[in-house]
Amino acid sequence: MTVLIIGMMLASGISAIVSIMQYFSNETMLKAYVIWTMGSLGNLSAGQLNVLAATVGTGVLLSMASVKTLNALLIGENYASSIGLNARFARMQVFACTSILAGSVTAFCGPIAFIGIAVPHLVRNLLRTSDHRLLVPGTIFAGAIIMLLSDTLAQLPGTENVLPVNSVTSLIGIPVVVWIILRNNRNSELF
Repeated sequence: MTVLIIGMMLASGISAIVSIMQYFSNETMLKAYVIWTMGSLGNLSAGQLNVLAATVGTGVLLSMASVKTLNALLIGENYASSIGLNARFARMQVFACTSILAGSVTAFCGPIAFIGIAVPHLVRNLLRTSDHRLLVPGTIFAGAIIMLLSDTLAQLPGTENVLPVNSVTSLIGIPVVVWIILRNNRNSELF
């Protein structure tokens, strides 16, 4: 509950700062911000793409390096510590991977909703395993495929109109998250 409240307060504070910045921005900057919030995979220059590729590559390598750590954490932090895992370092490693991957994609492509929430759950259900040696690469590939399909749908084949990719990923992700919540509630009622 504390983490939820702190998260809400942090989000409100950041939202207030963004609102103040929007208030003092000119029309061009405001329009660029609004377009960025819609998400896009097509507004990158070659230089930006190189930086994005380097940061995502670093995040993927760190993720692959943390597979054993994630598998050890499946048994619980106390048990993982008893087999020699430094839980504090493990949390920092996972936090660093997540921050690098989510931050770099958000910085260059805008906030793209539900891919990071829905895809790991879909992959876990498809592969029917908790082994991160399969889940991490599976999530990377499934996320890329779903993102490319979403971008293709956003291009509206046969027209010159382009939808915000964030809207398409939300329309795909919302039913998945609702299904996960309902499934978890149904499973908890059985026990």
